[in-house]
Amino acid sequence: MRLHRFYVAQPLGEEVVIEDSLTIKQWLKVFRYKVGDFVILFNGDGHDYTYTLTKKAPSSCMLLLSEKRKVCLPSRKSFLFLPIIKKDLFELVVEKATECGITDIVPLITEHTEKKNLNTERLHTIIKEAAEQCGRNDLLILHDSLTLKESLSSLAPKKITSENTYITTLFGKHLLEIVTKRIPSREKTLTEATAFFIGPEGGWSDDEENLFETNNYTRISLGVTTLRAETAGIVCSFLSTVL
Repeated sequence: MRLHRFYVAQPLGEEVVIEDSLTIKQWLKVFRYKVGDFVILFNGDGHDYTYTLTKKAPSSCMLLLSEKRKVCLPSRKSFLFLPIIKKDLFELVVEKATECGITDIVPLITEHTEKKNLNTERLHTIIKEAAEQCGRNDLLILHDSLTLKESLSSLAPKKITSENTYITTLFGKHLLEIVTKRIPSREKTLTEATAFFIGPEGGWSDDEENLFETNNYTRISLGVTTLRAETAGIVCSFLSTVL
């Protein structure tokens, strides 16, 4: 039987007491766990902990460690600068980016961005549930919204190789050219970071294009068609595993 995984923000050892009311409610009311049942907990330390439920109560549950094993963590930092788009589409990209291993998402405010607000509480819930489901051991970091200029300034000191993927078919390198050059030396680049900038609906403005040019950012093409922002975001989330 497949065991459910749960993220907890606390140290994990031989014995643990869980007091989070939402987690306990889910265990006792939704899954109807009984004493003797197993659950898997993780806290971002690179391990999954399988526990046996030894005591249960409406306010706390006590667990005893049965097994500890190493699981996957992203091998390097990867930033997805995603324009603020429609709520359900932004949430979809956040979910898929978590599953693919993107480490950081920065909501991007561009000159063509119309929507400015995000439900961050819901987004954090989506990140947590996606990590629990996919087997990832840490949580994607959701940053505060930034303008493109602020984003480029924040990355400059880190010397991150960044790639813009929207409307790049006009003047960008083809993706295959970059991938074939990077894969042979992948082991040497695990400590590097990659940043993807997804353009908004309507594309980058002339001033924003100039910012990319001035900062010598690499532009890549995802194909001959124009992708929607959410499609490009999901594609780049997958590409973070190979670039």
